[in-house]
Amino acid sequence: MATTHVSLPVPTKADTTVLGQAAKSTDSTYKVLYFGLHGRGELTRTLLAYGGAKWEELPVDWANQKEHTPFKCLPVVYETTQDGTILELAESQAIERYLANKFGLYGKNAYETHKIEQIFSSADGVAQAFSQKIIGAAQDKRVEEANKLYVEVLPKFIGIHEAHLAKNGSNGHYVGNSTTLADIKVANLIDRLLFLRPKGADEVPISAEKTPNLWKVLEKVNSHPSLAAWKKSERHHELDAGTKSMFKF
Repeated sequence: MATTHVSLPVPTKADTTVLGQAAKSTDSTYKVLYFGLHGRGELTRTLLAYGGAKWEELPVDWANQKEHTPFKCLPVVYETTQDGTILELAESQAIERYLANKFGLYGKNAYETHKIEQIFSSADGVAQAFSQKIIGAAQDKRVEEANKLYVEVLPKFIGIHEAHLAKNGSNGHYVGNSTTLADIKVANLIDRLLFLRPKGADEVPISAEKTPNLWKVLEKVNSHPSLAAWKKSERHHELDAGTKSMFKF
């Protein structure tokens, strides 16, 4: 049987001034190209859901699509603006920052944006350690590596972040009085730590009792109506299953 190739949207060819104007669209639609798991596409999907965007997923036919993507890796997001312009968004963190800015989650001024980036960078360091030490570990070493992460890496992160959140009034936000990319990034990290705890490993040392400020961030982010609906969706459950299957959890 012949393979059916899945074509990708064709980005509009224009200079950055024209495309920049199109990017100001407040009623865009989005198509996400990423595999059937959370991984590097998770925060992108979370931001689209949180922002109440109109979005869908493209079927992945990676062998035939790879050469047509900007960096030969995923995720890639295709934004169709109000005037029909198609913008191609690539590289996970660049996409995340773009969407955060688009949805008013990237600070009200340069200093707020810098504060958000501080938290983003700190959380990403833990996410990288988690990926390398636990997901990347041999099956028979995962429990050991998880327990090391819980006592050697997380306590420092927790202490620093609990203090930052207390300094901001223990209001469930890192910057000001509203949700930003910082909150969503950390909530996303906590979700993954809890969801991908190896069977037999110690409890993740993050909870309402042990880390009240971090837990408040998690609850505020996850209680947002459109994000809560996404997390309850059949597709999100499929991604949960795909993630555990891919990484053998």
